[in-house]
Amino acid sequence: MKILFVTAEVGPFVSVGGLSQVSYFLPMSLQKVGEDVRIFTPKFGAMEPPLSDDKESKNIKRKTWKLQMEMEGLRVPQRDNPDHDDLICNVKSHQTDGRVKTYFLENREYYELRANVFGYRDDHVRFMLMCKGCLEWLVSQKEEWWPDVIHCNDWHAAYLIELARRSPRYKKVLAEVKIVLTVHNFVYQGNFDYKYCSPEDRDEGKLPLLPILDPRLHKQNALLRGILHADAISTVSPTHAKEVLTEEYGEGLYKVLSKKKTKLIGILNGLDTKTFDPARDKLLKVRFNEKSFVQERLTNKAELQKLFGLPNNPDAFLLAYVGRLAQQKGITMLLGAIPHLLAENSEIQIVVLGGGEENYRRALTLIQEKYPKQVGLHLMPNFRLPRRIFGGADGLLLPSMFEPGGIVALEAMRYGTVPIVRRTGGLNDIVEDFDPSGSGNGFSFVGKSAWSLYGVIVEAMTTFRNKMLWNRLVENCLKADFSWDFVAGEYQKWYRSVRIET
Repeated sequence: MKILFVTAEVGPFVSVGGLSQVSYFLPMSLQKVGEDVRIFTPKFGAMEPPLSDDKESKNIKRKTWKLQMEMEGLRVPQRDNPDHDDLICNVKSHQTDGRVKTYFLENREYYELRANVFGYRDDHVRFMLMCKGCLEWLVSQKEEWWPDVIHCNDWHAAYLIELARRSPRYKKVLAEVKIVLTVHNFVYQGNFDYKYCSPEDRDEGKLPLLPILDPRLHKQNALLRGILHADAISTVSPTHAKEVLTEEYGEGLYKVLSKKKTKLIGILNGLDTKTFDPARDKLLKVRFNEKSFVQERLTNKAELQKLFGLPNNPDAFLLAYVGRLAQQKGITMLLGAIPHLLAENSEIQIVVLGGGEENYRRALTLIQEKYPKQVGLHLMPNFRLPRRIFGGADGLLLPSMFEPGGIVALEAMRYGTVPIVRRTGGLNDIVEDFDPSGSGNGFSFVGKSAWSLYGVIVEAMTTFRNKMLWNRLVENCLKADFSWDFVAGEYQKWYRSVRIET
């Protein structure tokens, strides 16, 4: 299949959130199994490496991205009919060392002169330009390469779907192309607060999209419109695909999604198994794999205890929390359960990594002051510490209120840290409760109270005291396959089903 991946960010060119990693690894894995994949994205100023300087300046030299001009002076009309108000862009490309060929829409005003990728008042204009620029480029070079499937990602690329299906300029030429949408987070729907807007500003997606520079464009809900017109929709886990059909998780779109539920599926994201590899990770004190982990993880555990100022105790049940200190992540449940756990079990140790709301930081600090030999804190983001934590911690606490994908659970399991999760979203699909017979890879609970979390931690600790069972559980985690190669196979099946069924 010829697949065009349309995305607002793709690594390693720019990397703001998880979307950039999906946009890198999924196309690469699809290409490895024989699909003809291309990527289309803006050429942001943020992706330009600093200019090299002489050695005396002590500046770090970086390689520049070598881009090839594909189309110069591409005219992107604001309306269906081109006129003197067209926005002028270029399309450039990059492809080396077996990478997926990536096309960049170049425009100084909206991309290159901006310091950041997201966060501007005119983001709706910038990403509508990306979508319309992509369509204009496709139509202009139709004889050279033409996709069977266009895969749009999040609200930024959702404008393309309505344009392709409703605009007289594009709908005939793209009629046979299947267009799918992956929603990585339903919270983000455009550049406007659609959830709490007044009734007169609420968009139902019935009127056509406004021109790029129309001052009312930001009130049109890009994600809603993408959902209405996509041939198929996916999100980042099978469980979350069911959750968003409810008012609790649907972010105001559950009624629309319910009407489209036959077109909605969930596919778990994969994990970068080269970066997250305990057998090669130089951040670890001692490296290991599924055949040699028992003593090695104990050495890493001692190093982790030292790092967080905790007593060296190989028999302690060392739990970790890694993530934002936010209500969504279940931090309130955690704060309710921790004091009871520490008071009743002197063998429990807890380390916490992550920044967040000040009231949660203060609460954790007070708990640490009361239990200094059992609690270690690093209350700010750190991108190197998680793997060191996963290499030595016994359990990872993920009591999330909602968690669409659950990538942190995959990262922890890759290093042999057992996930202890609330059963929601991707966590429900990743974690199978451990059974004394030897199957399963973690522990879970369903309730939303501190006592629900307390109970499952006690259950996990009981298993931890049986070293033979616990090592079997850790081995199950280490052997689990969540690679992007597996995920690519699931997307292949999805694309083919869409082409057949629609």
